[in-house]
Amino acid sequence: MVVKIRKFVSGETVLRIAKQAEFSMSYLVFMAMAGILAAVALLTSSVPILIGSMVIAPAFAPLALIAFAIVGRQPGLVWRGIWIATVGLLVSTLAAMLITWLLNVTNVIPPETNLLDKPLLEERVRPGWYSVAAAFAAGVAGTFALAKQTTDTLVGVVAALALVPAAAAGGVCLLTQDPQRAIGGFGLLGINVGLIILMGIVTLLLLRPDQKD
Repeated sequence: MVVKIRKFVSGETVLRIAKQAEFSMSYLVFMAMAGILAAVALLTSSVPILIGSMVIAPAFAPLALIAFAIVGRQPGLVWRGIWIATVGLLVSTLAAMLITWLLNVTNVIPPETNLLDKPLLEERVRPGWYSVAAAFAAGVAGTFALAKQTTDTLVGVVAALALVPAAAAGGVCLLTQDPQRAIGGFGLLGINVGLIILMGIVTLLLLRPDQKD
């Protein structure tokens, strides 16, 4: 017996999300600046700067597009979301590496400074249950807000906190030739990306956004 899977997300809803995940120069600039702020925050152990990096980063929309397109059964937009998210996070990583290198060679950060001996950075190269909880909350809250078109919620802020600092941490460790910690940072990034998408899918299947409350 063939069971027909119901499409809970309409094409119109998926296209609405796709418009929020546009690949543009502004997207790249914001992702680059978020990477720079995240690197500075990690190197200086500055929580306010770290918050600034997550506020400006448009990192959630492409991941949300992946979840919406999977549930809406639009594979073309799934791959588009993957491509946009990959490029954006790569730009953040490279920007973090560039600003770290510049600060180091210009002696703003003394050459003898141990760049990796920083509490905020250390937290993001050791994947743990806290990252699972953050990615879980980001996936559910962000997807719910987008599906219900909630405008009074800073959608994506928690997601950006789970993504950009991890990318920046991995980049900084890679630059300082510490492959073990770099793997930890990029591993945390991969875990968070996967969980955000997974929880987005689960939220959409349970929420059924195209149904009226």
